[in-house]
Amino acid sequence: MAVAPPLIGKFESILAPDELARANRFKFPSLRNRYIAGRGALRSILAQYLEMNPAALRFQYLENGKPVFADASAGMGFHFNLAHTGDLALVAVTRIGPVGADVESVRPIKNVDELVARFFSKREDELFRRVATEQKPAAFFNLWTRKEALLKATGEGITRSLSLVEVSFLPGEPARLLAISGDAKAAGAWVLKEFSPAEGFAGAIAINCETSNIQHPTANIQCGERRERELVVKCWKWE
Repeated sequence: MAVAPPLIGKFESILAPDELARANRFKFPSLRNRYIAGRGALRSILAQYLEMNPAALRFQYLENGKPVFADASAGMGFHFNLAHTGDLALVAVTRIGPVGADVESVRPIKNVDELVARFFSKREDELFRRVATEQKPAAFFNLWTRKEALLKATGEGITRSLSLVEVSFLPGEPARLLAISGDAKAAGAWVLKEFSPAEGFAGAIAINCETSNIQHPTANIQCGERRERELVVKCWKWE
């Protein structure tokens, strides 16, 4: 997030001591400011939903670093997730269930076929090798963002589980979670959707609807107010 210095100062003033300590460990001011901007924006957005002072929010961290509300009751049933890449940050907020989000800049990756073969499933590897060379960057980041969104939602992280989550990823193919550890039924508890928050970027969001009272939900990433489906995921730009 490219944020003006006065706003960086404002964001810095609402961070918790542990967040400030982490910010100050960055060697480069640009990286420090990105971290402060991301965490400050997260606090500001959540505070609007909760009608709280953003500095009063308290987080705790799961084993793989996912932040959650330290006091679930203070979170009023909201779930959230933060993703960022370069100067772009994404915050997902919902009351439906655990949520994960990811965003990446689409760009060529060196030795991409070898990366897919090493870290993704056999089925995904076989399909990826058939993708035209010029479409491989888009296909790779479809794979990456969709898997990471799901793994961030579960709190597992990507280190050990990339090959255990299978998703659709071919260019133009709607995002779908196909299986978790080979179990297609387990995938049915999740809604997985792709979107592009800015030109040249791929994004994905995963929401667990297992505890929702919405029956067989579908999701639609949508900018605007028009409701087309039972469960609508709206995206908007925060100023």
